[in-house]
Amino acid sequence: MFPENYDWRYRVISNLLSPRDNPAHHWLAACGMAFAALLMLPFAGYLRRQLEIASPRVARITGAAFVTRILALICACFVVPQHAHTVFGIRRLHEFLGRSTAAFMAIGMLSGCWCAWKGWGRSQFSARLFWSWSLVTLLPLVGLVSSECLLLLTRLKQSWAMPIRGTLRHSVFWHLGFWEWTGAGAVFVFLCVAVLLTPRQVARLA
Repeated sequence: MFPENYDWRYRVISNLLSPRDNPAHHWLAACGMAFAALLMLPFAGYLRRQLEIASPRVARITGAAFVTRILALICACFVVPQHAHTVFGIRRLHEFLGRSTAAFMAIGMLSGCWCAWKGWGRSQFSARLFWSWSLVTLLPLVGLVSSECLLLLTRLKQSWAMPIRGTLRHSVFWHLGFWEWTGAGAVFVFLCVAVLLTPRQVARLA
């Protein structure tokens, strides 16, 4: 239903939510993403209960980061991408909310990895949980940070911009959209692993 060819490797998710880029169906993408965010809300409490046996404080950080991420994502769905004027005194509010969503998601997932590592040392969680979470957390995070750093570098050092762009401009790794969709898939796998690999006895104690 997107007016043009939508290639997830090169287009950001915000294109689907934008009335300018997707005039006929942007509301459908926004409602779908907000509904998906609401369905993630129970995982915040689930993760906090499962992980507090390893570290109550870090488990609370994980739960709070997931809740904040979900709220920021819902707000980003209905604050449409715009560049011309400020909203509540913030220019590019949609982009700010999107980056906040990614930041809190990273905090929550990294905190979960830390709890899994600590619990693994005490034989409360399996090694598969720690390594699975670490894999789906660190790889997209490293790629996203590297992409943003390269983009910032080309803006600060104009003399480096052309060689870097010439090398990477035709690669999917250069485009933020690729890392956004990869990160979304990583979050899905992270939550699935949380349900499949957290020990049953911990769930009964919670």
